[in-house]
Amino acid sequence: MNGSVLAINAADLWFDWEIDTWPLLMALLVGLSCGLLGTVFLVRRTALLGDAVSHSVLPGIAGGLLLAGYLVKQDDGHVFGTSTTMLFIMGGALLAALASTMLIEALHRYSRIKPDTALGAVFPAFFAAGVILIRIVARNAHFDEDCVFYGSLEVIGEGSQVLPTLLCSILVILFFLGFYKEILITSFDQQLSRSLGLPTGLVNLLLVSLLALAVVVAFEAVGAILVIALLIIPPATAQLLSYRFDRVLLLAAFFGLSAALLGSWMTILLETVGFETARAPTVAVVAGLQFLLALTFGPEQGLLVQGLRKRALKSRILEENLLGAVYRLGGNPPAEPVLLEDAAARLGYAPAKLSSALRRCISRGELTVEEAAVSLTPQGEQKVAEIIRGHRLWESYMIHEMGAAADHVHDAADQIEHHLQPGLVKELEELLGNPAVDPHGSQIP
Repeated sequence: MNGSVLAINAADLWFDWEIDTWPLLMALLVGLSCGLLGTVFLVRRTALLGDAVSHSVLPGIAGGLLLAGYLVKQDDGHVFGTSTTMLFIMGGALLAALASTMLIEALHRYSRIKPDTALGAVFPAFFAAGVILIRIVARNAHFDEDCVFYGSLEVIGEGSQVLPTLLCSILVILFFLGFYKEILITSFDQQLSRSLGLPTGLVNLLLVSLLALAVVVAFEAVGAILVIALLIIPPATAQLLSYRFDRVLLLAAFFGLSAALLGSWMTILLETVGFETARAPTVAVVAGLQFLLALTFGPEQGLLVQGLRKRALKSRILEENLLGAVYRLGGNPPAEPVLLEDAAARLGYAPAKLSSALRRCISRGELTVEEAAVSLTPQGEQKVAEIIRGHRLWESYMIHEMGAAADHVHDAADQIEHHLQPGLVKELEELLGNPAVDPHGSQIP
């Protein structure tokens, strides 16, 4: 008895493939196509263009439905899928998307309106017109307007409803395979692409067209509102993990797919504990959680790593300042040990605040301690000499190359001396002609 109950409960925690196959496939295809297309618009810094297109296609959808109502005599029973009505919808949505993007570009090019202002002016107007038309169409057609706005993966029950999305995903993949070089160059350097004679206009037109197509076929899956989550969040998550465009593309596709899979599974899991929710919002929530994890724990750009780097930099600066204080108080070269209280007073710190920095300097063999006095080791003297050399070379550079006043360069050099790499110090030496003294007359170590 208990074993059968456990077996039933375990089965309820996984997909029922007779019911979940087509909704899951639909979600996976939408996540894949939106992740790839969204990456291009994200690196072009036009990520909100996807938002504009997803809202601007509404009047095209309504117009397509309205036109199909007059021309299509037989009722297909369902708006989406491989129906004739779907062709009218995609055609109208494509025209609306192209019209909105062309209007945004025209407002930016032929007026003083900035791109973001033009975008903010155009897509709300298109969206409002679409809402009005959708309301009109919904009265006279078998059409669920909530499906358009919020999506409904649950109503997908046959392969014919997934076929348009499958074809769209295939087109997107073929487009990236066939035009990868053109996409890469036009996304990062429009002028170079024009000078090379690449079909910049054609690539842009195909991108917008595919975006409009992906948005339309995604309506039944995630709706006009939540499709923007899959267009922006997976690419943004990928961009937190890599700087290379090809890797970002692959990662965006992976996060789109994984958000679709985990979101669909989380819906089933929540239903088993009595919390019913729609699949599309859950997919968007999972995508958001992926972004938060990448933002927090990313290996290079994560907040945790950045916090550790800042802490390490702060500690290193304190250690180098301690070495510099001991160097300056002890003479050049240091002849006598320096009291820790004197070094702390020179830096403006309490002696207790230098205890951690002092321990690390001692462990690296840069300082030695005798009773309450500290002194530099030869290794410490060499490190301080490198820091001071960078400081005084930067002062010389600011005065001779940047025209800064001699009494205004110390504080800037004091800040940057902790960031000068050996290669840059060598370049400064060669640029300044290997000076022996700085502009203040002090010897450069």
